Amino acid sequence: MPGQPFKITIPLTLLSIILYLGLLSFIQYPLTTILKPIPIALLMLFTLQVNCSKQVKTLLLFALGFSLLGDVFLTLPIKIALHVGILAFMATHCTYIWLFLKNICFRGKNLLSFLPILVFVLVSFYFLSPYLGEMEKPVAVYLCLLTLMVFCAFQVKQQSLLTRNGACLFLLSDFVLSLNLFVLANNTPTAVLIMFLYYTAQFLLVVSITQTKEKILLELHSLFRGLKLA
Repeated sequence: MPGQPFKITIPLTLLSIILYLGLLSFIQYPLTTILKPIPIALLMLFTLQVNCSKQVKTLLLFALGFSLLGDVFLTLPIKIALHVGILAFMATHCTYIWLFLKNICFRGKNLLSFLPILVFVLVSFYFLSPYLGEMEKPVAVYLCLLTLMVFCAFQVKQQSLLTRNGACLFLLSDFVLSLNLFVLANNTPTAVLIMFLYYTAQFLLVVSITQTKEKILLELHSLFRGLKLA
């Protein structure tokens, strides 16, 4: 079905995000391990279903696949969970960088608009560094790669606003995650905010890379109108 990605997969993705965010305060491992990756898995299904170039589709599937792997490991009660999670998301950012470089155009105004983001990153790391302990170097390396991903997102030619917003929300979700891990000691309401920012970031990045914004908005409008009439 040509409309299946927009009529079925996207609504299911949004529903799974709402469901996980609603349940997050009440569930623990292993339910978190099962439910957390579902929205990303559905975004992978959406990517498979939409019409875009084979190379873009492959790279996006890898980016989402690494994210899914990182999501799973970050829920596991094992010592290496954080380290493997960081490596998985580093691979995600490398893949997003590769995707952005295929659609990039360096401009002075884009560099200027990125400067506040760079200041935010530097101030954030300065604030977090006393709490990081032995994780300071891994977090620093990860943050450099994440910042490079955001920088590349600011240089893309098409769907630039969606791409920027998605990349910035990814950065913000990781900052709040670092606060929660190293400063706040896993505060549950903060965890809900982290996942909201993260899922929104991934959703916006997928929509921008697949260039499906107009079709998604049209189908969601039709869906909500149908629900009103019902």
